[in-house]
Amino acid sequence: MKIYTDKDLKNDLIINKKIGVIGYGNQGRAQALNLLDSGLNVSIGLRASSKSISVAKKDGFKNIDTIEGIVKKCDLLCFMIPDEGIPNVYKNNINKYLRPGQICLFAHGYCIHFSKIKIPKFIDVIMVAPSGAGKIVREKYINNSGVPNLIAVHQDYSKNAFDIALSYSKNIGGTKVGCFFSSFEEEAITDIFGEQAILTGGLPKLISASFDALVESGYSPVVAWFVCYYEVKSIIDLFHEDGFEFLNNSISNVAEYGGATRGDFLIDDSVKIKMKKMIKQIQKKIKSSNIEQMNKKMLKILFKK
Repeated sequence: MKIYTDKDLKNDLIINKKIGVIGYGNQGRAQALNLLDSGLNVSIGLRASSKSISVAKKDGFKNIDTIEGIVKKCDLLCFMIPDEGIPNVYKNNINKYLRPGQICLFAHGYCIHFSKIKIPKFIDVIMVAPSGAGKIVREKYINNSGVPNLIAVHQDYSKNAFDIALSYSKNIGGTKVGCFFSSFEEEAITDIFGEQAILTGGLPKLISASFDALVESGYSPVVAWFVCYYEVKSIIDLFHEDGFEFLNNSISNVAEYGGATRGDFLIDDSVKIKMKKMIKQIQKKIKSSNIEQMNKKMLKILFKK
């Protein structure tokens, strides 16, 4: 797979465009500030009652408007609001104001891939998805670096959509480290799976179960916490910075042997079978379901706890 970096960008196609960032949460704020520091013409689109207006003003943004106002005056529209909010905002504040030649940019593939919204054919539809939280996107940029980006094209009305996505990535720091060409489908499915299988599902459950197993076997909760939770960050930092091979060379022989022999015992083929089942469920069920209904179910689960 080709890695796109700064040298692959022949022309910065957004340098003279009016950019509207819709939403000013973690990603919206980080990307908007990076774009501003890159010398681009950036406006922020928010509801009149939004608490983020004061934050954006303190951050130095002078062009803050309603979402409708942003759509009317900007060339590149960046959707930086939560996926579940996009369909309603698009229907009420964006769709009827779109004009030929504009660009709609998304940080996630969800709403496009699962057809939560339908954008006219006379619009470029692209995705630039940083592989990191907004805080990291901003911090890396400030330190003259970036986080990897996935870029994709859903509609190429201008015939320049890919290069526009690459230009955007450059201006938020992505091409400093590298961009990978993907698709809205691939990003949506893999992102949801990664959250469920590892980030918010598998890893927390593994830590919790390991802690419980030690405590129920008579060992100190404090020691169990250090082993099962505190040391996780140290290990992750090691292989994040230098890879798994370096990790193995940095730990004791006992630890390396234990990992080699017990990893497959714990995470066996049955786990992989369950993971593949999860992927199929994501591909099928989410496509036909309503994201608002999913959120309501999730809230019921959380409040029962």
